[in-house]
Amino acid sequence: MEKKKIGASDYLALGLYAFAGFGLEVVLAMVLPVLFGVGGSEYTLIHHCIHWVLTCILWGSMALLLINLSRKKYSFDIMMLNETPDSKGWLLAVVISALAITATTIVWGGFKPVQEYKGIVELIFQNIYYLFEAGLILLTIAFGQKFGEILIKRGGLPYGGIFLALTWGLIHILLQGGQTGVYAFFMSILYGLIYIMLKKNIRYSYIMIAIVFIL
Repeated sequence: MEKKKIGASDYLALGLYAFAGFGLEVVLAMVLPVLFGVGGSEYTLIHHCIHWVLTCILWGSMALLLINLSRKKYSFDIMMLNETPDSKGWLLAVVISALAITATTIVWGGFKPVQEYKGIVELIFQNIYYLFEAGLILLTIAFGQKFGEILIKRGGLPYGGIFLALTWGLIHILLQGGQTGVYAFFMSILYGLIYIMLKKNIRYSYIMIAIVFIL
């Protein structure tokens, strides 16, 4: 039997699956209030912590599933480290990151971790939650980048960031309004640029994106 050729549509599907992973939190947000017997706006600290922990488990499971599927079915091992970024790439990545953190600070009306701070326990759990979300963001970018490169056959452009913007970014408009959506769209492009500047090296890209996302 002739082996199926791996094409752009395969990576589009992986990218959409990664994006769909974010939706698991939406499902959880509908189920937990019923189990807790209180609305989301009435959550106590323990309720929030349970929500974050369960979301991390769902996101982590989805990420592992997609990483294994990509490696076994499509021979695309996202965990394989690419070349080490050069000094120019690092410089550009740092500049882009600084721009992203500045934009976040403006949108939040102050330094995000300070604005969000409500206690050390909440800070720890929420940042762990952010680390898992950053992982799903990176997966969406990586699969979207591969999709764009195969489809357009021209490297060097942030296809992954554009893909993230058109999925994760735009959904924020529907869920959280225009201003938040535009901000998420803009940040998606910057995350994609960081991934490109760091030579699609998953280790460095994740660290940088996670830092920017938290700050």
